[in-house]
Amino acid sequence: MDTALIVVILLLTFLLVLVILLYFYTQHGFRDLASRMAPDLAVPSAAAAKPQRNPDAVRRERSVAHDKLVLLEAELSITPREALTPEEIETFESTRKTIKACNDSLKSMGAWIGLPFDLEWVEIQQRQPQLNELYRAFVESTLEKAEQGN
Repeated sequence: MDTALIVVILLLTFLLVLVILLYFYTQHGFRDLASRMAPDLAVPSAAAAKPQRNPDAVRRERSVAHDKLVLLEAELSITPREALTPEEIETFESTRKTIKACNDSLKSMGAWIGLPFDLEWVEIQQRQPQLNELYRAFVESTLEKAEQGN
């Protein structure tokens, strides 16, 4: 009888430990869920007027703009030339504005990771040497024309 009583007490103790562990794990899960939902529940009225963008969506937008530069650089590698067309200059300037805006947006959200995932505009520009050289030539010629006009 002593052995059966000890086995029952050990079994009940084991079940009690399991119930306590289950309780603490579920409480931890509820706290984690509540902390994830807390920013969504406490939306200030200013943020309700302007919805916050997802960092992944901002990175995709920046990636699309970066792809345009890569394609332009590839085109310049295939067909070398002395100057950029007005459409290519407009593409370069619009992608520069988009990439800088996306980077600023990521930094303001606190989602900026840095190298090698998030590149500043200067780092992206350094990866397009031919495009960068032709754009600099365009800017220099524009400045020379402006100085000659004065």
